[in-house]
Amino acid sequence: MRRQSGFGLLIFLYCGLLWIVASAASRRNGFAWVLAGLVVLVFSLRRHRGGRPETLYRLCFGLLLAAVTALGIEALLRLRPSLLEGEVANSLYSRNHVYTGGIYERDKHLGYRMRPNCHGLTYWNGYWWRHDTNQQGFRGSALRHAEAVFLGDSMIYGHGVETDQTLPARFAALLGRPTANLGEGATALVQASMLLREKGLPLQPKLVFVCSHPNDLGDNRALYEDSELRRFLSEPDYLPVVREKALWPKPWYDLFEVWTRHVGLPLRSSGLAGTLGKAALNGTLKLRHGGEAGPPKRFLPPEEYVAKPFAPLLPGASEPDKLEWAVHRQAASLIHRLAAGIGARVVLFDIGYPTAFSQAIEELAREEGVAYSPAGRAILARAKAGEEMYLRDDGHWTPAGADAMARELMRSR
Repeated sequence: MRRQSGFGLLIFLYCGLLWIVASAASRRNGFAWVLAGLVVLVFSLRRHRGGRPETLYRLCFGLLLAAVTALGIEALLRLRPSLLEGEVANSLYSRNHVYTGGIYERDKHLGYRMRPNCHGLTYWNGYWWRHDTNQQGFRGSALRHAEAVFLGDSMIYGHGVETDQTLPARFAALLGRPTANLGEGATALVQASMLLREKGLPLQPKLVFVCSHPNDLGDNRALYEDSELRRFLSEPDYLPVVREKALWPKPWYDLFEVWTRHVGLPLRSSGLAGTLGKAALNGTLKLRHGGEAGPPKRFLPPEEYVAKPFAPLLPGASEPDKLEWAVHRQAASLIHRLAAGIGARVVLFDIGYPTAFSQAIEELAREEGVAYSPAGRAILARAKAGEEMYLRDDGHWTPAGADAMARELMRSR
């Protein structure tokens, strides 16, 4: 009886160690490691029954060493996260993914959407901040009504700053009325229109602020096939479907998805070996000697980027450029129509550069018959004058930059 109990305990220990090692090996393919470990276990059990128990004991001992090593590396990265930087740190520390511990979930139309009731520290480009979403799936407190909603990408979400330091939060503090932050990273106006329809309109806002970013145009074609975008142009209420089925929600019985969403441990060290190897091959591997790094540099957009012409409006513009701009315009028009349906006023704005892009957004607002705010240009001017409007080595707004943006936008309400 004791022998059977001890044998059962050994198998239980093996499965626990395998869980740790598989979680450390890969966020995406950890279940494959589990399957491989179980196959080896069956082989070892057969040898054990054949009178050769040493295989099982060696396997358990090797797995124990691997698990202890993985947990040791995990402890080191949690105690001294500054040992890594650059793309490696982004890959290991960021929670911008759909696996266990991630802040996103797959969506057939949005590509990714933020998970509701998701809480914890996240990281990008040297900045740590607390990510908190409410049961409605956006950053900040849950709301039954909002005076204003903000649409946009990570500039609106508030990359690198705490919830109360984001642009929508600073606007709410100045206005003294509830404001919803519907910003999500890498979100263009097509997805923003979907989020407005789904989350914004039920809040019955009186103001809808829409932030255009130069990356929006390319993000659309990266996420959707051209055929889907052209259908959106011909059917404004059509919901485009993302190009990769890998981004579609998985069925509940997909065991790999069960592992990546619910079973795997959310380790910072997950996939460390592969991440380091890839970075070394790409020449992007950066380790901080002694855990220290030089001071981050003050961010200003390069003058050549500020002066960059707006490709879709140039003579002889390519068809892809024209398509991207047409989709952006259509999405802005759809947002205006949706907002008008509940009597809300739309205010378009941008980050202030490149100059030609900013002028194109102002002209779009004029053609659409909505308000335009030059807030982004004002912040750029203040940054050039020496104020810390942007996060160093990054480009997103600092808390002071978000507050200044909010004060500028107050003039357009």
